[in-house]
Amino acid sequence: MEIYEKEKRKLLSASTPEQYIELSIKSKLTGPKKSSITSEWLTSTGYTIDDIKYARNRHPFWRKKRNQGSYERNSKRLEQHNYYRTDQKIVWDKDKLAKFFDLNLKGLTDHELARSFKTSIPAVNHIRRKFRFASQLLELDKQKPAKVGILKLCAHSESVLKRLIREKEGK
Repeated sequence: MEIYEKEKRKLLSASTPEQYIELSIKSKLTGPKKSSITSEWLTSTGYTIDDIKYARNRHPFWRKKRNQGSYERNSKRLEQHNYYRTDQKIVWDKDKLAKFFDLNLKGLTDHELARSFKTSIPAVNHIRRKFRFASQLLELDKQKPAKVGILKLCAHSESVLKRLIREKEGK
């Protein structure tokens, strides 16, 4: 019990969330014990759990931990949600783009849109990028990024949209 009290005092001595995260990483205590001490520390200092999360997300230890296996996770996700069939090339005409625009506004996830259009997640991300570039172009022209304008601009390739943005920003 003496180790617990010593570690607890150490953690409670932290004056900032960054310092608390650093001490927490070095602590010999288990997760559940640190959790209860964290609640106590938050109450005594007036910081919030969001302050702790912010500090944790910026700490090199947790950044490295979070990124471990990200390539494998992403590869698995892309493979799981690949609804593209090689014999069915999807053509992004105005109707499909309009439907995509509406579903995207509803907040559908990448894989839900991929399933709906029988395509892949990279294809969904490509269309989303085109929408974003089209919106940027409209804003640069001091226009409201409305559906009609976005869909009209999406007739261009992604590289053309990027070039047009660079040209407008250069003026």
